[in-house]
Amino acid sequence: MKAAVFGCNGYLGQHLVHYLLHEKSNEVAGFDIGDSFQGSDEIAYLRLDVTDKGAFDQLLEGFDTIYYLTGLTGTDVSLDRFEQFIDVNELGLLRLLQRVSNFSWKPKIVFPSTRLVYKGVEGVALAEEAEKEFKTIYASSKFNGEQYLQMHRNLFGIDYTVFRICVPYANLVASGQSYGTVGFFLAKARNGEDISLFGDGALRRTFTHVWDVCRQMVEVASMPEASGGTYNIDGEDLSLKEVASAIAAKHDVGLSFLPWPEISWKLESGDTVFDASRIRALFPHTLTYSLKKWLHV
Repeated sequence: MKAAVFGCNGYLGQHLVHYLLHEKSNEVAGFDIGDSFQGSDEIAYLRLDVTDKGAFDQLLEGFDTIYYLTGLTGTDVSLDRFEQFIDVNELGLLRLLQRVSNFSWKPKIVFPSTRLVYKGVEGVALAEEAEKEFKTIYASSKFNGEQYLQMHRNLFGIDYTVFRICVPYANLVASGQSYGTVGFFLAKARNGEDISLFGDGALRRTFTHVWDVCRQMVEVASMPEASGGTYNIDGEDLSLKEVASAIAAKHDVGLSFLPWPEISWKLESGDTVFDASRIRALFPHTLTYSLKKWLHV
C-alpha cells in the first residue's frame, strides 16, 4: 500500500509515519512546509505549502490513502489569526480535494478532527451525533473540513473517514516527552515546579496514547465499513486533576489551583468525554496503553 502523510512533521504526523512503516509496511511519502522530514524514519519527502494555490500540482496519482494532518491548532489564537487558520485548515483541504477530484484513481482521505466541535456536557459521554458548539475559529474550521469531505464524496466519489481526537499523549519518535495538556504537565514537573490547574481541575477528557490514536486511525480507516464515517477515538476517561496528580506524584511536585482567566473560561468547552462505542464495534481492541502504566514504565 502507498500512503501520503500531509503534516508529517507534526506530533501526530511523525508517529503516523512510523506506524505506517513499521506496523503496516506501507510505502510512505511525506508532505510539509519544512525543508526536510523531522521524524526518526527515512521517507520520500516533498516540501509543500498548502496555502500556495499551485502547490498541489506536485501531488501525483498513485496513493491508496492520504492522511491529511496539515492544520494550525489553537483556541484564542485562532481568533487573532483567523485568516491563517482559514487558509491552512479550510482552503488547504479544499485545494487537496480539488486536485484529487480530477484523479482517475481517487485515494481515500483520512482526516483528524477535534473534541472542540462538541458542546461539553457534565457526566455524559458524547457520541458522534452529540450537540455541536464552536467557540473558536479552530473548532469551526475542523468541522467545516468534515463537511467539505462529505460534499466531495457525494459529488466526486472521494472516500474518507474522520476521526475526532480528544487528548493524545506520550512520545515515541518525536522530540520532547509528550504533547499538549500532558506535555505541559510533564514540563512543569520535570522542572521541579508545581503543576498549575485552572479551577478545581475536575474537568474530564478522554486521554489516548498516541500509538493507540495511530492504531485506531489506520486500522479502522482501512475497513470498508468505515467509508464516509466519523469516529470518536477511544481512550480513558480521566479528570485533569487525576492526570496532573499522577504526574506530580512521579516527579515529587505538588499541584496549584488558579482562578480561571476570563477569556479561557469563556472558551472552555466543559467536560468532553467520548462515547467510543462506534469505533469499538469495528475495532474492539482499541487500547494497548493506559496513562498511569505509561507514566510508571
